[in-house]
Amino acid sequence: MAASEKKIPVWLDCDPGHDDAVAILMALQLPQIDLRGISAVYGNAALHNTSRNAARCLIAFGSPEQAKSIPVYAGAEKPLIKLVRHDDEIHGEDGLGGVEGLPAADDPAVVAKLDETKGKPAVLAIADAARSLPDGERLTLVATGSMTNAALFVSMFPDLVRDKISQVVIMGGAEGRGNRSPVAEFNILLDPHAASILFDAEVPVVMAPLNVTHTALFRTHDHHKLLVPPSALPSLPETTPDATANPAKAHTPLRHTMSTLLTFFASTYSAVFNFQDGPPVHDALCIAYLARPEIFQGKRYRVDVELQGEHTTGTTVVDLWEYKKDELTEFKKDPDSRASWGRLGKNVFVLEELDVPEFWKLFQQAVDSADKVSPLNKKAS
Repeated sequence: MAASEKKIPVWLDCDPGHDDAVAILMALQLPQIDLRGISAVYGNAALHNTSRNAARCLIAFGSPEQAKSIPVYAGAEKPLIKLVRHDDEIHGEDGLGGVEGLPAADDPAVVAKLDETKGKPAVLAIADAARSLPDGERLTLVATGSMTNAALFVSMFPDLVRDKISQVVIMGGAEGRGNRSPVAEFNILLDPHAASILFDAEVPVVMAPLNVTHTALFRTHDHHKLLVPPSALPSLPETTPDATANPAKAHTPLRHTMSTLLTFFASTYSAVFNFQDGPPVHDALCIAYLARPEIFQGKRYRVDVELQGEHTTGTTVVDLWEYKKDELTEFKKDPDSRASWGRLGKNVFVLEELDVPEFWKLFQQAVDSADKVSPLNKKAS
């Protein structure tokens, strides 16, 4: 990134979660991103676990300076209307099953990090972060879990959202096939009412649906590059040539942690969804989109969330053929206005294609950067 280019101020709302953990690492380490704060929401695990996991990842994947300056807030612990549910089958009971090397949930540093913001509402913290930006700058909200925190924020602060939020980038939804019902994606299914509220707010919403996240699979060759980066290959002993093609041991403790994280995720995706080539790292695509939007293709549509269907609740209904075009009066009036993104507009930019090799280059770049500052590596030196 050129020195003259400004970083993008980002607030990450997440439910870590293995793929959320990858998103946190990339948000901390990609030079295009200025991570201003993290809030947790229920989802992949209960809130008391996801909030601790957010702090654990921040401390492990960022520099000591980042771990000190970036706040972590606990947000909503249940949906607006529906009963709460979690996804132990995919992520383990605590949300980060199988991961080795992270600080423990009761590590004093983790406890102290959460104590800094204990009792302070995450939604108000997002608002404060937006207000704190200089004139002319706007915050990007990234939501990679259920949309409850995001819906509360846009409902409570509509004027602030119009003036100080650039866009909301979410991982969620699907055009067609779902993953936690035949037609609904998990994050939307958790709180479809919240997703509907968010989609109809007067703010651009960018959606990374399953259709595109399922193309970003962590394959064997990506794992090899994670374990031993190309820069380290010349230093390997010449007597072990197979190590370059099939490395058995991670080059650094950080890389070992990421390897165990993604290996566990691969095992559950194989068992539950029969993904044999590797797991999709869904949430990380939101950060990649902000850092490198040119590696994505997409289109703006009208998207509604089904709230009442006996078999279809949580479905993101993407109006591919513009059946609703006559109803979108604000979009027809001025497609560049904030109102044109709301209830009477084309409300979601749906990502449809990804340059997958370029995405994994971005991931490896973030890991290379984390290697230089992660306290996980310093402990071992």
